[in-house]
Amino acid sequence: MNERGIKTESGLALYHPLVSFGYFVAVIAGTLLFIHPFFSYISLACAIVFSAFVNGKKTLLATLGFGVPMFAFIALGNPLFNHRGATILFYLGDNPVTMEAFIYGLVSAGMMFAAVVWFTCYNTVVTSDKFLYVFGRFLPSVALIVSMTLSLIPRLMDKVKVISDSQRTLGLDWKNGTVKDRIKAGARILSILVSWALEDAVMTADSMRARGYGQHRRSSFSVFRFSRRDGVMLTVITLFFAAEIFAYATGRGTMTFYPTVVPPNIGTAEILLYGAFFALGILPTAIQIKEDRKWKKLK
Repeated sequence: MNERGIKTESGLALYHPLVSFGYFVAVIAGTLLFIHPFFSYISLACAIVFSAFVNGKKTLLATLGFGVPMFAFIALGNPLFNHRGATILFYLGDNPVTMEAFIYGLVSAGMMFAAVVWFTCYNTVVTSDKFLYVFGRFLPSVALIVSMTLSLIPRLMDKVKVISDSQRTLGLDWKNGTVKDRIKAGARILSILVSWALEDAVMTADSMRARGYGQHRRSSFSVFRFSRRDGVMLTVITLFFAAEIFAYATGRGTMTFYPTVVPPNIGTAEILLYGAFFALGILPTAIQIKEDRKWKKLK
């Protein structure tokens, strides 16, 4: 149960791992392929709404706390370092700040912000066992390494907190004291963390060796079964993804920023394309709402 009082394993997470993984490939690819205001901000809005459902308010606020400064840095940094464009707003020293660079920065910042939020949703929905299931048969070693690496990051963050709390009880808080004392305390925490990580890696390697990993062909068991519902959903996602690739290959959904900004086309094809991308982005939220209502009714 999460903070909203519903099952955490619901919505898109209940589908086959291939479906959920394919969805995030499609939506993140569409977000990064099209440097376009409609795509960037449609994707950002859909990602924030979906994150509120699957990650909860606390995690979403933490993501926004990281993403908003990143957004501001990219949006304001681009016109300061990129001086292309014909419409000069003002001069900063001898360097011109152009409207084109500012607009491009806003679009790029929205695109990167959306990608970050989607990746947080991916980490919640596509767990390590699902990732291993998708790639384990084709690239077992690569899948194992990637899965272990992704799981190591939150473990390291938790370990840093444990070490920091332990050091604080000994009067060695890295947040207090002179700059020299704080550097020493931080270095001590880093040294303990590295020692723990190396020891854990050795223990993991010994455990895998003792279990006979890599000595013969590995058998596997999975609880995942590909159903008719999964086939329908995967077909829908594939059609959306194919539409994205076709649009990108034919020059649809593009926007010119330099030397002057050319407003995006709003023709029938573009409206259909924007609508299709919005439908793709809002799809997991619609599934989540449906599952939530079903769950509440069963309760």
